[in-house]
Amino acid sequence: MSPQARLTVLFASAGHFLHHVLTGVFLTLAVILERVWEKPYAEIIPLWTAGAMMVGLGAPAAGWLADRFGHARMMAVFYLGIGASAVAAGMVSGPSGMAVALGAVGLFGAIYHPVGMAWVSMAAPIAIRGRIMGWLGIAGSIGVALAAVIAGGLAEVAGWRAALIVPGLVTIAGGVLLMLAIAGGRVAAAPAHTVTAAPGTATAPDSRAPMGVLVVLAVTFSLGSVVYAAFSTALPKWLSDSLGLDAGEAAQLGFVVGATLLAGSVGQLVGGRLADRLPFKWLYVATFALKLLPLAVAGALGGPAAVVAAAVIGFTFDMSAPVENLLLARYSSGRRRGLAFGMKFAMGFAAAPLGVNLVAWAYADGTGGAGVLFAILAGLTATMLAAALLLPREAASSARAVPAPAE
Repeated sequence: MSPQARLTVLFASAGHFLHHVLTGVFLTLAVILERVWEKPYAEIIPLWTAGAMMVGLGAPAAGWLADRFGHARMMAVFYLGIGASAVAAGMVSGPSGMAVALGAVGLFGAIYHPVGMAWVSMAAPIAIRGRIMGWLGIAGSIGVALAAVIAGGLAEVAGWRAALIVPGLVTIAGGVLLMLAIAGGRVAAAPAHTVTAAPGTATAPDSRAPMGVLVVLAVTFSLGSVVYAAFSTALPKWLSDSLGLDAGEAAQLGFVVGATLLAGSVGQLVGGRLADRLPFKWLYVATFALKLLPLAVAGALGGPAAVVAAAVIGFTFDMSAPVENLLLARYSSGRRRGLAFGMKFAMGFAAAPLGVNLVAWAYADGTGGAGVLFAILAGLTATMLAAALLLPREAASSARAVPAPAE
């Protein structure tokens, strides 16, 4: 891998980690601010609403801007913008200022996924692109897992403001380093469609992608967001009921849920490595087939078996992530790849609330709880499997090729 590609992967991975830290710390701080501001939790947690909305709504525009002005430049904007917004959130005097600052965190946070994923998909060598996308995903998973730890630790040592200001300053420093790397020519700054393909990458865009392919991916992206949102939302309740934990055992439940998700995140590496060796289509189909049975039987499981099933389901979700991103990169134009990734994450944002409401409906009195919920999720997964089978076949020699930007 060239030095430029190494730096691209380094900055993209660090950015993924910091994105999930900075968009996650407030969820823990809300509990602390409940006492500091002497306001109920129900009034504090909605302060993140605007930020959460902007993460999804801003993604298409962020991808479009990256296609025009360069992915590296937009990543520098991400680092500096989200870092400064977090510092501002740590300096506010009350809820109104916090809502505005968190809205800015979400706005700049919207840049990462459409820009960072597309950036790496074009920079990494073909032979190890899947593996690199897997490591990129793991960096984000670690950020999710450590956000609460960082927030709680800094708040206990130096107060709640430090939990926002310290990671914000670290992120700003990362942005300065990226700007220096761009200025020094160590990271390419040209717009995506004018970058010459590096040795070891494909040199032409894939022109074989009919509209039907993008429709299939839109179906799997959207339904996948519904299923994942429902699964992750129901996970604490499901495991709590399965293990017989009560309200006084919240710490134990948190440990079990966190450990389960971290164990599942290994799927990012497995999916990435397999993507370097197998056709994307059949690997994508396999990720749906592998989660179908665990989802179908999950509602009937209890005790440790439920924890194992949860880890397996989480593993298959994470296993599909790098394959999904590589498929989108393969079948999207180099000139519009950032926009394509932005639309993907916007669709996920729009579909996810359906999954949350599905959980609420399933656990309503008389509906059926986990049994009904997981039966529906299994049916949606079967639909995604059928849709993925409609993707075109890939020649063995080109299965790993993801097109570089067009001139």
